Amino acid sequence: MQSRKWRVISHAGAAVMTLGLMSGSVAIGADAQPGSEQGSDIPPSRVIAGRKLHQPPALSGAGEDARKSVKEFVTWAGQSVVLEQNDARKVLRAAAGNPDVIQAFTQEILEAHKSGDSSRALVALGLLGEMRTYDGAKFLAEFVRMPLPTKGTVIEGELQEEAQQARLQAKAVAGIAYLRDEEFDREVLYQVGAHPSVIVRAEAISAFLWNRGDTLEARKTVEPFVRREELLLLERVRRVSGENAETFNRKLNAYLKAHPEVQAPKPEPKEPRPPEEKPYTFDVTPPKF
Repeated sequence: MQSRKWRVISHAGAAVMTLGLMSGSVAIGADAQPGSEQGSDIPPSRVIAGRKLHQPPALSGAGEDARKSVKEFVTWAGQSVVLEQNDARKVLRAAAGNPDVIQAFTQEILEAHKSGDSSRALVALGLLGEMRTYDGAKFLAEFVRMPLPTKGTVIEGELQEEAQQARLQAKAVAGIAYLRDEEFDREVLYQVGAHPSVIVRAEAISAFLWNRGDTLEARKTVEPFVRREELLLLERVRRVSGENAETFNRKLNAYLKAHPEVQAPKPEPKEPRPPEEKPYTFDVTPPKF
């Protein structure tokens, strides 16, 4: 449990908490499929040079046309770079009043999740959250409440299917918080203490605080919902946009000094290897007479 909580704190704490779009310099490389678990090995400079920037596809239409436009947009967003975030936001804001587009996003998310395409589902969840619509947030709330898998592949004591879905639900709860609506804030606060995954609980805390400027008032609001053993998540550091590694590392080191219990455990010392036995060799030198 301790090592798992450490992964939650270290990974999520280092993430830039701008909600929706692309959370890295390149979400997925230009030559990688949107559903691939790993990005392309192509450097970002070559990605930018190899495609025309600032040309997002439109989000429009009804029925199947809306579905087609959403598919194209999710693919584009998965290949986009940080420089194109504002382009994406403009298109998303313009389409926020189209219920067919919202419905198409929900279908795209469920389809990607069902097929195991977690990378594409993650992108689509972020985009839907970025639209900040009531119907979108309602779907995200339903998605967060989906039961976690109980069977699958276990690696280092962690059920991979459960962790994968929890990461998607963490993205969804961030989208709910981003709406900044009193009704949906209650859902975020509920998930702070009730969700079965620490991944989601940690993100719910972080998202609630971030959307209220990390104020003392926001902390007082969320603190009663936080599990006692997870109160340290209220102080989790966050790397914000424009912050360099040096200043973030100072904050992180101060946090770890104040909470040594969350530091990754030191590896157990290994027993020294016994000296290798030299193979027995027969002396074939002829005797001297």
